[in-house]
Amino acid sequence: MFSFASSVRVKTLLLLAFVSLLTLSGCSAAGNGSGSGSKGTITIATKLDTEGQLLGDMYTLLLQKAGYTVNFKPALGQSPTLLAALQSGAIDIYPEFTATGLNALHIPSTYNAQKDYQNVKNGFEQNYHITWLDVSPLDDGYALCTSKSEAQTLNVTTISQLAPLVSKLTLATQSDGVPFFDNLQRTYGFSTRSFQSVKTLDYSIAFAAVKNNQAQVTECYGTDSTVPQQGFLFLKDDKNGFPAFNPAPIVRDAILSQHPDIATVLNKLAPKLTTDVSISLQLKVAADKKNSMSSAQAITKEAREFLQSQGLL
Repeated sequence: MFSFASSVRVKTLLLLAFVSLLTLSGCSAAGNGSGSGSKGTITIATKLDTEGQLLGDMYTLLLQKAGYTVNFKPALGQSPTLLAALQSGAIDIYPEFTATGLNALHIPSTYNAQKDYQNVKNGFEQNYHITWLDVSPLDDGYALCTSKSEAQTLNVTTISQLAPLVSKLTLATQSDGVPFFDNLQRTYGFSTRSFQSVKTLDYSIAFAAVKNNQAQVTECYGTDSTVPQQGFLFLKDDKNGFPAFNPAPIVRDAILSQHPDIATVLNKLAPKLTTDVSISLQLKVAADKKNSMSSAQAITKEAREFLQSQGLL
C-alpha cells in the first residue's frame, strides 16, 4: 500500500528496462508457480509486502484450480514497477489498492470508497486499458498510531481527541504519508504543519521514535499486524479522514478478453478479504516463520488454508 510518485508516466520507460531484466532472471514459484493447467499461462506479480504476496498467492491458487498455468512473480516491486510491467505485457495481473490507483491517475479521493473504486476503475480503463476486478472490503490505508502508554498519557483513542493536542506533539512519518496527513485538514482541522514538529523517518524507525519519546504519534498502515505486538494502538479515524485503500486484482484487457473466466474466478474471493482476515493471516505467516518455515512457504501455506476454509479450493 504505497503511493505512486507523480512522475509515473515519465519513469515508465526506465522501469520497463528493469522489468525486462527481472523477467529474464526468472522467479520464485513460492510452492505454487507452475501448474498443470491447459487453458494458457498467466503471469501474476505482487508488491514486496507479506499482504501483497498473500493476495497474489491466492490469485495463483484459484487460477490454477480453474485450469491455468501460472507464472508467479512474488515481491517483484512496488506500484510504479508493477504498473509498468502490466502495461508492457511482462505481467498480466497484480493486486492494487484503490487510493494508490487514484494517485497514479492524479485523481483526488472522494472519501467515499465506492465512488473512489468507480473512478479508479474508469480511469485505468480509459488511460491504460486495464480492468479492475471486484474490490474487497479489506482496507490497508493510512492510520495514525501511538503507544498504549502515550495514549493513556494523552487520554486519546480517536483522531478527534488528538486534534486539539497536535500543536504540542511530534509526528513521525515516512514522506509518503505526508499528503494523506495534510488532507486531514478537511475533516479534523489539522495537517502536518499543525504539529510542533515532524520527523521524516523509515516506517520501523518511526515506531522506535515514539518508544524513545522522540515523537508521540506515528504513521501506520491499517493492516499492520505488528502494531499491537509492539504495544501500539490505532487511533480511530472517527470522521473518515483517510481515503480507503481497498484491493482488487487488476488485469490487462487483452488477457481478460482472451480469458473472461478470470474475472469469474477471482471475483469470488473479493468479499472474503477483510481487514481482520489480512491481519490474522499475516500473524499466522509470522508464526510459521518463527517455526523455521521460509517466508514463501509460510505465505503459500496460509493462502491455501484460507481458501480451503472458505470453500474456494
